[in-house]
Order: sequence, then structure tokens, then C-alpha cells
Amino acid sequence: MKKIFLTALCALTVFAGAGAQGDSKSLKEAYRDYFLIGVAVNGRNITDEAQSALVKKEFSSITAENDMKPASVHPAEGKWNWERADRVADFCRQNGIKLRGHCLMWHNQMCDWMFYDKDHKLVSKEVLYERMREHIHTVVNRYKDVVYAWDVFNECIADGGRRIGADGKDQPLRESTFYKICGNDEFIRKAFIFAREADPNALLFYNDYNECDPVKRDRICEMISAMKADGVPVDGIGMQGHYNIYGPSEEDIEAAVSKYAAIVDHIHMTELDIRVNQEMGGQLRFNRNEGARISGDQKLMQEAEYAAVFRVMRRHADKVDCVTFWNLSDRDSWLGTDNYPLPFDKDYKPKNVYRVIRDFNAAADTAVIKEDFKPSATCQPRQQYPQVNSQGYVRFRVQAPAARYVIASAGHGGHMGGTVLKRQEDGSWMGTTLEPEDEGFHYYTLSIDGAQVVDPGTNSYYGGARWMSGVEVPARDEAFYAERTDIEHGNVQKVLFPSHVNGNQLRTAYVYTPAGYEKGKKRYPVLYLQHGWGENETSWPVQGKAGIIMDNLIAEGKALPFIVVMTYGMTNDVVFGRPFDRNQVAEDFGKVLIDELVPYIDSHFRTVADRKHRAMAGLSMGGMETHAITLARPGVFGHWGIMSGGMYTPEEIKDKKLVDYIFISCGEKEYPDRALKAVADLKAAGFNAEGYVSEGTAHEFLTWRRSLYQMAQKLFK
Repeated sequence: MKKIFLTALCALTVFAGAGAQGDSKSLKEAYRDYFLIGVAVNGRNITDEAQSALVKKEFSSITAENDMKPASVHPAEGKWNWERADRVADFCRQNGIKLRGHCLMWHNQMCDWMFYDKDHKLVSKEVLYERMREHIHTVVNRYKDVVYAWDVFNECIADGGRRIGADGKDQPLRESTFYKICGNDEFIRKAFIFAREADPNALLFYNDYNECDPVKRDRICEMISAMKADGVPVDGIGMQGHYNIYGPSEEDIEAAVSKYAAIVDHIHMTELDIRVNQEMGGQLRFNRNEGARISGDQKLMQEAEYAAVFRVMRRHADKVDCVTFWNLSDRDSWLGTDNYPLPFDKDYKPKNVYRVIRDFNAAADTAVIKEDFKPSATCQPRQQYPQVNSQGYVRFRVQAPAARYVIASAGHGGHMGGTVLKRQEDGSWMGTTLEPEDEGFHYYTLSIDGAQVVDPGTNSYYGGARWMSGVEVPARDEAFYAERTDIEHGNVQKVLFPSHVNGNQLRTAYVYTPAGYEKGKKRYPVLYLQHGWGENETSWPVQGKAGIIMDNLIAEGKALPFIVVMTYGMTNDVVFGRPFDRNQVAEDFGKVLIDELVPYIDSHFRTVADRKHRAMAGLSMGGMETHAITLARPGVFGHWGIMSGGMYTPEEIKDKKLVDYIFISCGEKEYPDRALKAVADLKAAGFNAEGYVSEGTAHEFLTWRRSLYQMAQKLFK
């Protein structure tokens, strides 16, 4: 649960790594041990060089989007059009890719001549069955060397509530022309029998949409169960998967797959896409969302829905053989580009949802979350949420009965940047992070129908260049920042100092003085401690717990008593993604710090006002500022510290005698090898340098609390 507003900053630090993990791995490789990954293609997808390369790289199964449908191959009695279907089949043969046949029978895109005689009157069911048999045998036999599975019949079950037939029983079938001629489900049964006659080895599927709706799901199960009981060769059920960002819920998908798995041995997700509006299903009349701008919330909700689908499919990999996306990219989608439905965008580039699908955490699929949640230490009085359990999962609950959606920006399962909450029966919204979160403090905000707000259940903390909510995941070593009642505590006070850099103004600093400072005349060393981007002078004393950490260290005799000064580092005018001059930021703040704040502190507090008794350290962008300022004016600070914000090299330090101690740290998840190598190089060059890696943490405050704890024990000794 890293700070989402610092993602861009992480990319600027030396600890950001060399690219997203597994970027060369394809979808089919990621799911090799689970099921095939398929795609529905059009003619351009397999003839365009770049698009066909993408198909071959990512997918292990292909479906012809339209080219094998009845109207495409058999538009009139005695007339067959094979060119486009053959092109798809030949592509699969040449590239060793499995082909799903779609579809032998459907009420749409059907060769309607089958239904009528020369006078355009409905034929008898016997005539229909003979025509069906000829069509199915001809198509299946032509492609039986390459097609491993067929959608035999498509979309026979009706949508909506119960429909009572003439016999007084629920009538589950769509009132298609097939049904008008036959009067019952015999036409479906016949199609499966004909397909099995033509190819005894192919898997035969019934395929439908809205298949997670409980009413339609149960109708499908009842029909297929009855058919199988009568010996109809139905091998599997195709779940089309035309969903949206609001549903179906993971629970409904799970229930559907479980019910289908109880009656068939093979389940395919056959036509998966997730649109960003509120429509779903296979209806051919829908909103194309033209001209709509896709928001970050919509992208996150889509990622959450795709993640839920694939979690369920992976849990049922014993029955799930294939998951097929319905089209290669947004450009190709039958839903239109602006519905943003697929993992590849209109330019065939992978979206973040592609990485969410690919880079899954298998352990999270079957994790059992303990129900021992307790209110976070950040909760306001009498508030019960957010809560944290013993495993580190975080649970959110928000009252917003009229909202369409609620998202907490915390909770980073895989590549996802938040937790999508679900509406509860009482009108509240609740959600639990997908995976346990790192120990320590984490910022977050709520998005309620697009409005970014703080969670009223927590105290507020300045981060991300705004006031945010926070949650505290208890750490195993949290005793070093525990608020103890058995020791004396120092004082953190707010001071205002005059500044003339970038205009005349009063600037704010928080100053920690150790226990006993007020009672004596002793002078103390000073650490100037800087926050990161998006934070301010409150960040170290509040979420960083700097004063508490110092109190505990001093009480235990592990650190010398010294003053800590924390001020705003002028970082937040930087907008990541836009050009900025890092050196100018450091130069401006260097003037404030050295020419204004240091003299103010030396004149208003009992300090030892020399280089050897003065230190500067900072986290993240504050570490960058520390690096720039200490190198530019090395005679001011004798002790230098960088936390997740860069490194020093021996070559850039001009006078070794001016540096008494260098501290460099980062989290274990921040690619620490470079930091440790930098420390080794400094030591080899004769510097008093120390490195520290925070176990199990990333670019977050527990890394920096621990870093302060380690560094403070070495300062001024």
C-alpha cells in the first residue's frame, strides 16, 4: 500500500528498478499452468504484420469473431463462402495455435434460409433438422483437423424473469425462430448430436451471456443437466463474459462457475470484455460510449473486475480450459473503442489492466482472511474503520447510500492502485484489500463517484500535496515508535521564521527538543530532517513519529540527545510528468534552509552551531535535496543522510575532511543493491559510511521510521 502520489517520484530515484517485473512475459506464458488464453480475431488481426505478431506472442487459442458464423459461411442453400474462415484456420495451422469454432448455430447472424420454404413460410422441424445437419457436418468436417472445441449453440436461454408457457411451467427458452418451429429444446439437442457425429473428438459447448445472473444461470444448469441425463453430448458450458465495471460480483462469478462445474467437465470463458458503462451482456443494441473520457476510477474498477474474473478462473483451473478475450484491442471491439473494454488499447498497446491480469499473485487466489480485524490506530475517536487484521489486510467501510461507486486508493494487489468497495444491504460500502499490506503507515483517499475525499473515520495526514487519510498496519518491531508512558518525553513545537526567498513571508518549522531541554543550559547538536514530495513540515513529526522515536532512543541510551528541525522543503510545486529543474528546487530551498532557518534555529535554541554538530537528512525528494545541498555547501553539515532518495559517490565529494558520516537507506522492495554498492564504494574510498535496508518495506514511512531509528544512533558520536 505504497503512496500512490509518489509513483512518478519513485521512477526518478535510483531505487525504482529497471522496468516493470515480467514485461517480456506474455499472457499465454503467465497462464501456461492454468488454461489457454484466447482471442477473437478479424481478418486484419491475422494479416497485419504487427497485429499478427501480437496474436502469436500473447495467445494460445483463437476464435474467428464472425468468419465461421452460419451467415458468413453458408449464406444461401447450396452456397458456401470459405475464404475468410479458411484464412483463420490456415493461420492457426501455420502457427500451431488451437482454434475454437464459433459458432454452429445461433438465432443471430444465422443463415435464415434454413427456416423458410420457397414461399417464405416456416418449414417443418424435420426439414430444419436436415438443413442443420448438413450445415454442421460440412463445417465441422472441413475444420476438424484444427478446431478443438465448438460453440455448438449460442444464446438459447431467455433473459429476464420467469416466463410461463402453455403448460404452466417456466419457459426458459428464447422465442427464436428455432423455438417457433420446434416448440421445445429439441433443436438444441439435435445440434449437439449432429456435431458429435461429425467429430467425435471435439469438445462441444453451449454458449450464453448474462450467465452469472442467478435466474439465467439456473436455467442454463437445468437445461444442460436434463440434456446430459438424456445422453446429449454436451461437454462444456461457455460463459461469454460480456461484463461491465460494476459487475457481476466475484461472488456471482464464483457461484456460476461452481454450479456449471458440477454438471460439465469443461468451462470456457468465451467472449470476455469489460466495458466502462453500466450495460452488460450480448445484446446487439448498446451504448458505444462515443466521445467519453475514461477516468482513472473507471480504469481501476475495470482492473478490479478483470482481476476478480481471473481469480475465479484460476481457482477452477481443474474445469476451466480456456479464457478468450472478445477481440484483440479496443479498436477491434464490437463495443467500440470508447467503451475501453480490452487489455490492449486502440493502438494495440497493453494497458495497466494487462499487467493486472498477467502478474497475478497465485497465493492470494485461495488466501483465507482471518476475521480478527481491529480499528486502525489512525481512527478518530469512536470510529471503527478502517480496520486491520493480524495478517495485514485492511478493511474499509464508508456510509454513502446514494453513491454509484466508492474506491479507497489504498490496497495495491498486483499492479492495482486501490480497493473497490462493494455496496452492502444497509447502504454502506465495504471492501478489503486484495493482499496483506506492508507493515507501517500508509496514506489513502476515497473516491466517491469521482469526488476525492478523506475518510471521515480517520485522522488527516498531509501527503500527496493534500490532506489525506491514513491507516497504520502494526509492525513486528513497532516498539521503537510506541508511545510509552514510562519515560520522559521531549517537546515538539511549531515556530515561524521570516523568509525572503521567493517573496517575503513567514515559514513554518517544527522543532523537537529532547527531554530536559527546558531545565538546563546545555547546548545540543541539530538534525535538519526533510520530508518527501507531496508532504510538508507536519509529515515527520506526525506520520513519521520522529519525536517519539527520538524519545525512546534517548531514554534507552541508544542515541545522544539532539534537536530535530523539520520544515517544508518547497517540493510540492513540482508536477511529475512535467519538466522541472531539480537543482533549482534544491537551490531555492538551500537558501531558505542554510541562510534563513539555520541562523534562526541557532539564535532561538541552544545549539552547538558548527558543522560537526549539524546534520541534514531527507526521505525521497527530501533525500534528493539533501544530496544537492550538502554537496553544494559542504561546510554547513557534517553528517549526511539519504533515505530512498539517491546516493553519494566518492567522486562527487570534493573534500573528505568535511564529511564525518554518511547514511544511505531504502526499503527492501526498492531494489537496494545500488544503495548498498554506493555505501561499499564510499567505505572503500575511506568515508565513514553506513547502509541500511528496511526488511519487507517499499517507498513508505516504515522504511523511513526505521531509517531514522538506525541513523540517529550514529549521529554526533
